[in-house]
Amino acid sequence: MPNEAEPLRYAGACLCGNVQWRSSASPGLQFNCYCVDCRKSTGAACLPIMFFKADDVELHGEITYFHSIGGSGNVIRRGFCSHCGAQVVAHVELIPGMLSIRAGTLADITQFEPKANIFVSHAPAWSPPTPGLPSFARLPNSG
Repeated sequence: MPNEAEPLRYAGACLCGNVQWRSSASPGLQFNCYCVDCRKSTGAACLPIMFFKADDVELHGEITYFHSIGGSGNVIRRGFCSHCGAQVVAHVELIPGMLSIRAGTLADITQFEPKANIFVSHAPAWSPPTPGLPSFARLPNSG
């Protein structure tokens, strides 16, 4: 958990503000995911994601979790605000010890700096992957 004396580096909240998160650490991974599971869970063409070490994130508020199978074939526990329904976090079985934060919840959206597009083989024609980023048909190193 972040220490109150540490400088706040990242913070965010759901639409209604009931679920809030903060971290004094930087995310280890940042990317846009175009897998079908992410698309359907958001209703958008892709899901901008940041992964933090779980111990570096402080979460507050009432979260309801739903389980699904992600594009990698592994279980994902997606966390939604119990009041407004906004998706805020996820625990991804494939990446233990990390917490996936939805970049759209950032208080300062300019802090999201994606490093890649993944599952671009699932990207809809009407919303092509972000140009200029490395793009992978599936999850890198997943075969």
